[in-house]
Amino acid sequence: MEDKRIGRRYAQALYDVAKKHAVVAAVESDLDAIIGALDRDPAFKDFLFAPHASREQKTETLDRLFADRITALTMQIIRVMLEKRREHDIPAVQREFVAIRRDDEGIVFATVASAMALSAAEKKALITKLNKSLGKTVEAEYKIDPKLIGGVKVTYGAYVLDGTVRGALNQLKERLRHDLLKQQA
Repeated sequence: MEDKRIGRRYAQALYDVAKKHAVVAAVESDLDAIIGALDRDPAFKDFLFAPHASREQKTETLDRLFADRITALTMQIIRVMLEKRREHDIPAVQREFVAIRRDDEGIVFATVASAMALSAAEKKALITKLNKSLGKTVEAEYKIDPKLIGGVKVTYGAYVLDGTVRGALNQLKERLRHDLLKQQA
C-alpha cells in the first residue's frame, strides 16, 4: 500500500541530492520512465509489487531494464526502496518529487479542461495569459471534457477559473434564481 508521507520523505531526499548535483530534470525523467513502464506493462507491475518475488530478483530485473537508461542516483534510490520493501511507494515518490520541484521553482500546476482539444497556439496563448495573471510560471495538463460544451476551465491549487459555456449558463441560472427569490420577498 502506497504511503504519501513515505513517498514525500524519499522524494525530498532524492530532490535534495539531485539539486546538489544539478540532475533534477534527468531524475524526474527517470522516474517518469519507470512509472510509464509500470503503467504500460501490467506483468512488470505485478512482478515488481509481488510479495513472493525476492529483493534480489527485483533488483536484478530493474538493473537489466533501467541501469543503462537512467541516472545512477535514480537507480540507487530505487534499489534502496526495494531493500526496504517500499516498491509500492515508487509512484508516490514520483508524484512528490514533481511537486517538490514545482514548489522549489515557484511553478504552479494547472489542469486545463476544454470541450475539444486545444491547438498549440491556443495552449501557448492560455499559458502566457496565466503566467502573466498569476505572476508565476504555469505547467499545465490538458484534458478533454465534452460536458463543458465550449470554453476552458482552469484548475490550480484551490482555485477554479471557469470560462466555459456550461459555467456561464450555471451563473445565469443562479442570477435568475436569485432575482426571482428577491422579487417574491
